[in-house]
Amino acid sequence: AVTVVFSSCQKIEYTTEDPNNFADATADLMINTPMLANALVVEGELARIGSIWSGHFTGADRQYLSLNKYITTAGDYDNIWGTLYTDGITQARIIQEKASGVEKFNELEGIAMIVEAKLAITATALWGDVPFSEAADVENFPQPKFDAQADVYNAVIALLDAAIVKVGAATGDSWGSETIGASVRSTMVWAEVANSLKARAYLHLGDFPNALVSANAGISSGAGDWNFEHLGSSYPGNVSNSQNIYWDFCVWNRDGYMNAGDAYLPTLLTNRADDRWDYYYHTAGWWEADIYPAVWGDGRIFDAGADFPIISYYETQLIKAEAALQGSDAATALASLNNVRAYWSARMEPITGTVDAFPVYGASDFADNAAILTEVLTEKYISCYGQIETFNDMRRTDNYIGIPLKAGAPTQKMPERLLYPQSEVNANSNVPSIIDIFVATPVNESTYSL
Repeated sequence: AVTVVFSSCQKIEYTTEDPNNFADATADLMINTPMLANALVVEGELARIGSIWSGHFTGADRQYLSLNKYITTAGDYDNIWGTLYTDGITQARIIQEKASGVEKFNELEGIAMIVEAKLAITATALWGDVPFSEAADVENFPQPKFDAQADVYNAVIALLDAAIVKVGAATGDSWGSETIGASVRSTMVWAEVANSLKARAYLHLGDFPNALVSANAGISSGAGDWNFEHLGSSYPGNVSNSQNIYWDFCVWNRDGYMNAGDAYLPTLLTNRADDRWDYYYHTAGWWEADIYPAVWGDGRIFDAGADFPIISYYETQLIKAEAALQGSDAATALASLNNVRAYWSARMEPITGTVDAFPVYGASDFADNAAILTEVLTEKYISCYGQIETFNDMRRTDNYIGIPLKAGAPTQKMPERLLYPQSEVNANSNVPSIIDIFVATPVNESTYSL
């Protein structure tokens, strides 16, 4: 993050005691810190754990063997909790405070709101009740309260509404590559991103009518995806965080910790004769019989320079499809599902050479709306490969598509949440009583049905 921040020529205020340490900076110089924190949260350890538990990967070595059997400890989440709150939400709020009332920073203030909202949605989805209203204010709230999960979602939705007004028609390059860094596309529209995040939040809450409204105003094409864009292993000096984080983990730092030997998704793709198998997985590596995430070879989903989605067009379309079905609108659901199939057909054709591998679905292809819903949720499970949202969907829908339990797991239950970090338990008396990972979060307690 520091490497990107110092690429700017803007003025930085230094301490008089030590010119190597800066004491303050303007809002535009700070935005890279929460941006990078967001990438680490959505693409790092939380995504790997969620994707192991939802059947995309296999924990294969050391502590990942335990994770593969749903065995985890509170200390596993100390570092990422700090990244999410200290480097993410706190810095985003400082930027908003600095930008507030400064006309030239109006759009930047809205961007910081969107980054904060994204981080808060992730936190409350995974842990349930979390600090929000008193978070990031250690002077007034050294031990912040844990807000109810539904209250966090509603506060985030209000924050996104305010952000949409602030960003106006701003696009991904509104602040230039020196300010935002290599983390967003110039073709991305921030207001669309905010609406897609609102759709995700409403979906988590089970508010399908509002999820549909927000999705309709959300990301309108693949060019509008909010991605974290990586520079790849050829970037000069092999700078840390310039590579896709899955590549960094599986190749550079923790080779062998994670594969897909007992994962459900490779089998599902094989049974469906889905062209994405070779894009998502491969069998080359140290152990030839094993299946691995596709990190080797240019053009695969987790190669060193591959972008990683924070929120995407295809997720937005599949939210729209599910929400429409909950309103008995099968025609809209099928149209959105086919939009996703067209997206993947265009994306895979240059890689696989297969034309029309994702033919258009018609109403006659399904017995009823329940069958369409199964296909929508299955497509989302496949499309959101390696993303936290697959774990969120598994829990939110009561595992509607039937992801199997891990072999040898000491329980017949799927994980329903993450443990509160030990660092927070030790420092904050307001942490809720220890809840194990098999207890549903409050918004997921109700039964999912069509």
